[in-house]
Amino acid sequence: MAAMAHGDQYRGVSVNSSFAAPLNQALRSRCPFGSSYGDCAGAFPLSAVNPVTSTAPEWDQWATHAENIAKAKGLNSHLVAGLLGALIEIQDNVYEHSGAPETGVVAYATTTSSFEFVVADRGIGVLSSLRQNANFADVSDAGVALGLAITDGVSRFPSETGHGQGFNQLFRALVGHNAELRFRSGDHALTLRPGRDFTEGASVLAQVAPLAGLSISVFCNGGALP
Repeated sequence: MAAMAHGDQYRGVSVNSSFAAPLNQALRSRCPFGSSYGDCAGAFPLSAVNPVTSTAPEWDQWATHAENIAKAKGLNSHLVAGLLGALIEIQDNVYEHSGAPETGVVAYATTTSSFEFVVADRGIGVLSSLRQNANFADVSDAGVALGLAITDGVSRFPSETGHGQGFNQLFRALVGHNAELRFRSGDHALTLRPGRDFTEGASVLAQVAPLAGLSISVFCNGGALP
């Protein structure tokens, strides 16, 4: 997705995977793939209409297949259920905060005892979104904005509205598992490794090449920490 949006920045970067060709086709056609028998990876390009609230069956079929194939590959069923619930919450954030839901995409990939999903968009990004809240209008750094955005109750909406809880389920699902979360927006990326709980987990904030919108990736190998 980044390579398609920012060709000059990603010139010479290629993905040596059978996933690359169908992903590029899905992004161009805006048609999902990855819900057929035997599929171990897939992508669901978003549109102006939230598929979770749509009466069309494609999203439910796609998400159910992703959940089932992850379980079939050996991941703990409770972990998978938590991850898929979090995925739905995070894709809903594209409609709540990005300002450009039609640029969004949700993708998953699974191997033996590992599961990864990505939710990304090319919208206004975390910094611009957060600055719509008067309490954060003075924030000028994308790294600071990322740190704030993963905090309970923080979003472009006032805290009393109940928004800003979208990452809670994800964090709860991953505690105690060998997992990594990466948030990238603007010119910063924030990587979290939860550990046994978020008070002892590791986090790394780094400055990176600017990228429009927000990309959230979650990787879990399915094993509990020793």
